[in-house]
Amino acid sequence: RNSAAGGLCGWVINIVSYYDIVLVVEPKRIALKAANEELAGANERLTIVQAKCAELQAKLDDLTEQFNKAEEQRREAQEVADKGRMKLELANRLIMALGSEQVRWSAGVEKFTVERELLVGDCLLASAFVSYVGPFDKSYRGKVMAELTPMVITPELGSPIPATFQSKPIDIMSSEAEIARYQTEGLPADAVSSENGSIVLNSMRYPLMVDPQEQALFWIKRRFGSDLKVGRLGQSKLANRIMDALENGDPFLIENMGEAVDQSLMPVIGRQSTKRGTKRFMQLGELEVEIDNRFTLFLHTKLNNPHYPPEVQAECTLVNFMVTQQGLEDQLLSKVVQHERADLASQRAALIMQQNLFTIRVKQLEDGILHRLAEAQGDITE
Repeated sequence: RNSAAGGLCGWVINIVSYYDIVLVVEPKRIALKAANEELAGANERLTIVQAKCAELQAKLDDLTEQFNKAEEQRREAQEVADKGRMKLELANRLIMALGSEQVRWSAGVEKFTVERELLVGDCLLASAFVSYVGPFDKSYRGKVMAELTPMVITPELGSPIPATFQSKPIDIMSSEAEIARYQTEGLPADAVSSENGSIVLNSMRYPLMVDPQEQALFWIKRRFGSDLKVGRLGQSKLANRIMDALENGDPFLIENMGEAVDQSLMPVIGRQSTKRGTKRFMQLGELEVEIDNRFTLFLHTKLNNPHYPPEVQAECTLVNFMVTQQGLEDQLLSKVVQHERADLASQRAALIMQQNLFTIRVKQLEDGILHRLAEAQGDITE
């Protein structure tokens, strides 16, 4: 065998094999190159699209954030609008509710402005009325006040004190609602009884009530109810009961007194106490009792014309509850009406009671409204 010919044959065979392979591989290589080029183009386009998407996503996030902020602002604005609408409605309701009182309150402001300038003199006259006029009847009370008022307004000596001419001390001591309450509790409706009730409740000294018809006794018991402790001079353990009332702050009534007063009670009647810090103490015999500031004492007698020693009169406020002629006439008329027309009498009593209760309720509501308006912090419609 010829090696040269063998080598040539191997070369030819390899060339033929290579040709066959190239015929198969070359199209694939061309396709691969085209595919790679297409892939590179696609990747480039993908990069561009991804960058665009990232940009759009950033814009979307920014717009979403702006939308959320705008939505939050819209919600807050809506809440403010709803709150404002509610406050407006409440304000309108408040104005509508209080609008009917505008005329009366405006007149009241003007009245109080004038009365404020005269308050010192009026209080002086009312204090004199409480201290000195209680024992007298209606006619003499009027004479005393008619003589006393010029001494305050136009004195012969010293500086005048502004005061209301023809002043009514009861206007200083009690309001219409308080007077209505007196009448609801059983006090007669005449002016003298109302003055007496005001004196009893406003006097710093304990009242000694001259009450033959027991009208004041009935009123006091009805006013304080079960809280009132009642005793009589000469009863056993009266001093112990008064000491308990002093310590507990209970009102105490000594009824049906004579002209003689037990000297052991004079420290109580005279309010003889000593003060230690913020507390007050009273010496009763060998015992020292702490005084509750709520304690008050009422003294009552059925005698028509009692005579008490000066020390008792000086320590107490005498109040004359004897029925006046006008009071007797009113009571007689009431009895006649009850006998002749019981239906009208009961209707009248019910109407008077209703009117008094309404007066008291109006005063309570007015005071409550003014107190809430005065104590309100910030916006009162919230």
